[in-house]
Amino acid sequence: MSKVTARDVAKAAGVSPATVSLVFRNKPGVGNDTRERVFSVARELGFEYSVPDTPRKTSTLLLIVYKSHGRVLADTSFFESLIKGVSDATYAQGYHRLSVSYFYAQQDREEQLAALKSVKCAGIILLATEMRAGDVAQFERLGVPIVLLDNWFPTKRLDSVVIDNTRGAWSAVRYLANIGHREIGYLHSSTEIRNFLERREGYLSAARSIDPDVNSVHAIVGVGPTLESAYSDMSAYLDNDPYLPTAFYADNDVIAMSCMRALQDHGYRVPEDISVMGFDDGVASASCNPPLTTMRVPKASMGALAVRRLVDHIQGKTGDEVVRIAVLPEIVQRESVGKPPEE
Repeated sequence: MSKVTARDVAKAAGVSPATVSLVFRNKPGVGNDTRERVFSVARELGFEYSVPDTPRKTSTLLLIVYKSHGRVLADTSFFESLIKGVSDATYAQGYHRLSVSYFYAQQDREEQLAALKSVKCAGIILLATEMRAGDVAQFERLGVPIVLLDNWFPTKRLDSVVIDNTRGAWSAVRYLANIGHREIGYLHSSTEIRNFLERREGYLSAARSIDPDVNSVHAIVGVGPTLESAYSDMSAYLDNDPYLPTAFYADNDVIAMSCMRALQDHGYRVPEDISVMGFDDGVASASCNPPLTTMRVPKASMGALAVRRLVDHIQGKTGDEVVRIAVLPEIVQRESVGKPPEE
C-alpha cells in the first residue's frame, strides 16, 4: 500500500495542498473549522505529520509580478500604481518590508522558485494579470497564504482583487450611447487575457442593449496591445476603406491612444469625425491630443485591498469562504468623445 501524502489529505479534505501545508506547519491563515477538518482527515488516512512548537514569524510580504509574455504587463503607470498601493498598504498594516520579485514564464522556473523560497515571507500577493490557472500551483506549493491581484480563476480556492471589467465596459458603451452614438465600435486586444475577455462581454452586452439587431462583430477591430502594434494594426485596417462607426471603445488606454493617432494620421478628426474612449486612466491619457475620455480604475486601492485580505489570512481572521473583490471603474470625461457628427 502506497504511503499517504499531503496531496491525498488535501483531496480528501476538499482543500488545496497549500492549505494542508499551512495546517501541518501550524501557520496562520486557515480557519479553525478547516484546520480541524484537515487534522481529522489526516488521522483517518493515517498520514504521519508533526506540528512545530514555535512557528517562524516574519514581517515581510512578497509581491510576485508574473510575466507570461510581457505584452500587457509592461512597466506602465497602471501597474506602477497597483504596486504602489501594495507597498503603501504593507507598511500601513505593520509589515516592515515588501519584497518584489518578477517571475518570467519563459525562463528557468525551478531556479526562480528556489529564489522565491529563500524569501522568508508571511504571505504572497500574486500579480496575476498574464497568468492562467495552471500557472498558480507552483506558487501554492510555497506554503504561505496567497491573494491574487488583477485576475481570478474559478478552479482555484484563492481570494482575489480584480476590476469589474464587464460592468466597466458596459458603462463605457452606454455612456457613448447616452450622448447620441448608435454605431459604436470596439478596439479589442489580439492578446487575450481575462481582463480583455470580460471587457468584450461588457461591450457586446451594451451594444445589444442599444440595438438587439446590431451585428457587433463588424464593428470589432482586433489590434495588438502595445503602442506600436496597435498603431500598426489600426493603420492597416484604415488603409482598406473600412466601415467606421461614430465612436470606438477600446480595451485600454494604450490601445485607445495608439488607434486615435492612427485615425488622425489618416485624416480623421477626434472627436469631430469619430470619438474614442479608453479604459484604465493611465498617466498619459490626460496629456495626449486630445485628452482621452476613459474609465478610471482605482489601482492603488486594489493593491491595498489585496494586502488587507492577505493580512487577514495571515492572522487567521478569515473563515472557509473564498472572496473575489471587484472594484468598479468610473467614467472620466475629457475631450476625445463628442456627439456623433450630423449626417
